Amino acid sequence: MGKISPGERWRKHVLERFTALQQSGEIERLRVEGLAILDRSELLSPEEWTQTFHQRWNSPEYRGWHDKCSKVGERFGLAPWAVTMECLLKGYRPEEQPYVIENEWPQVRVITSSTDPDFLAKLSYEAQRLDLYVVQRSDSFETTFIHMTGEPEPPALESKPPRDNTFHMRVETPVVYPPEGAAELQRQAAQLGRELLRRLGYPASQRLRGSSLVRLAKDMRIGEGPLPRRAVYDIVDDIHGEDENALNADQQRRQQVKTGRHRLRKRLVDPHKPA
Repeated sequence: MGKISPGERWRKHVLERFTALQQSGEIERLRVEGLAILDRSELLSPEEWTQTFHQRWNSPEYRGWHDKCSKVGERFGLAPWAVTMECLLKGYRPEEQPYVIENEWPQVRVITSSTDPDFLAKLSYEAQRLDLYVVQRSDSFETTFIHMTGEPEPPALESKPPRDNTFHMRVETPVVYPPEGAAELQRQAAQLGRELLRRLGYPASQRLRGSSLVRLAKDMRIGEGPLPRRAVYDIVDDIHGEDENALNADQQRRQQVKTGRHRLRKRLVDPHKPA
């Protein structure tokens, strides 16, 4: 038998909690009360469940009963809808539903402190294309931004905040979620964050890599932009020293300096230019 993935182990754990709910005796009590509130003797079909949503929710008695279901669900680590559907929906099988049934589940969120409405609109649009939601944080308050279906795509940004001040990725996992599953979720979040940067027009490498060239940034004069030809030879002399016996190596060293300056400017200067 193959090794069970962390996600599958979590799914089995959640379904075990659902089985515990079924065997607790709570469902029978809540079902009787819920059916009485709806003045029914039979469970609702999937069609009836959808069609009567507003009717149910407009009833104060139903909302009070829903609160009881929510409290029971919390004891078993389950979402309130898992409890209400088990009580009232005919043929309910949570493993066949397209949404989670646990009260807390693994999530990846995009967190930003930006207040620029144009940037928030573009960030939210591109994030949702990656199945992510944007949360704006201000002090201790957080607000979720949603790009509504049917709204036009926001235009390209005329200006953008500095790359390292755009957003960060937050991974949230339940306390008992498998640690190796959480580690994999962190890797996925990092990949999604880099893809989101690219979609917003920022440079984003696949991974952080050190460079031995950084210590030569001053010698290579990367802050000066394009240099006259003679200046490149001066840099070669500053780095390698004047060596009359190394004339044959001058062309190679000159090319190394040109290539190194290009890489350093791309690494140190270009990502921090104002958009």
